[in-house]
Amino acid sequence: MNPEIDNIFKLDGRVPLGRAIPFGLQHVLAMFVANLTPITMIAASAQPALSREQTAMLLQNAMFVAGIATILQLYPVWRIGSRLPVVMGVSFTFVTILCLVASVYGYPAVVGAVLVGGLLEGTLGLFARRLVRCIKPIVAATVVTGIGLSLLPTGARAFGGGYTDDYGSPVYLLIGAFTLAVCLAWMVFAKGYLKQLSVLAGLIFGYLLSVFLGKVEFGNLFSGGAFSLPHFMIFVP
Repeated sequence: MNPEIDNIFKLDGRVPLGRAIPFGLQHVLAMFVANLTPITMIAASAQPALSREQTAMLLQNAMFVAGIATILQLYPVWRIGSRLPVVMGVSFTFVTILCLVASVYGYPAVVGAVLVGGLLEGTLGLFARRLVRCIKPIVAATVVTGIGLSLLPTGARAFGGGYTDDYGSPVYLLIGAFTLAVCLAWMVFAKGYLKQLSVLAGLIFGYLLSVFLGKVEFGNLFSGGAFSLPHFMIFVP
């Protein structure tokens, strides 16, 4: 690996634009799915069920707020932000409990829980330097491991086609297996820094296969216009 690519691991390192673009694209595409999946899971659990338009609105707002949070990390306001290239997104940490809240009390209760919990978590974040002394590494490792294990069913469902009527059909299993095989093959046969772009390769070839098999719908892609701003979701009792 040459020194220019080594800079990608340094805080203030500068990587050539031609090589920075694929790394950035890989990060955005990988984050994009992880940013939308929690919202999709919670919306699918809500009773009464949310419409496709409402779910799309939530996804749009999630990406919009993730962008604002990322900008705050890069350019802090007061004590909010780390001044680091941290890409913010939707967290899986509270997915399980919010799915339960949505299924029992409805999505408006989820909004209230997030508002109250966000204020509490934000307040705790202001004292993070002091609180971190009380949190031993074994505690943090256990929490992260627990979150990862709880997401195994999510990965299995995504591999089988997600929340679709024909979940687990051979077509979805073929796409999932093909994408995984491309990632592994790329790691084995690619040279140098290209090995680290295995996720991007899997996403591209998996998407192309999905298009070829007719599993990608373009009909509603620009149904709301090529550009639109997020909207507030108002629930009327």
